[in-house]
Amino acid sequence: MKKILFIASAAFLFSCGNAEPKSDEVTEVVEEVTVEMSMHGVEITEEGAISTTEFLAQFDGKEALETKISGKIEEVCSKKGCWMVMNLSDDKDMRITFKDYEFFVPLEAAGKETIIQGTATMDTTTVEMLKHYAEDAGDSQEEIDAITEPEFNYAFEAVGVIITEEITTSNAH
Repeated sequence: MKKILFIASAAFLFSCGNAEPKSDEVTEVVEEVTVEMSMHGVEITEEGAISTTEFLAQFDGKEALETKISGKIEEVCSKKGCWMVMNLSDDKDMRITFKDYEFFVPLEAAGKETIIQGTATMDTTTVEMLKHYAEDAGDSQEEIDAITEPEFNYAFEAVGVIITEEITTSNAH
């Protein structure tokens, strides 16, 4: 019996000792970036779009400015997509509405890049309209009731909007 146990143990050790070491596997990751673009309103192009910084410099001292601006969508009307907000700088936002209420943007457009074409103005937004926007944004009744003063701020009436989104997909090989 001892002989069989010795032979079995030796065979086991021999087979473990002859195991080939595993080679390091190399995984190649290929990232593919695709850009999805959607157009709303009249057909516009990206050509000639200025940054939000350039817009602020060009608009300074004017009552209105017809322009094309490139920026990021901060917020979208959560009910219909009938307005959106673009951040212009650390302390300035601009609400964008759409000419004659003729088109809307996707509700999930917040956070995406956009190009808007139309007319920028400085405008007073009434308390009633500010409350309407707050309601559309899904603010609480307490936040809506806290709105008691009109706002004088940047406004933009867009005739056309392009929304772009970069989608990155990874394929491990």
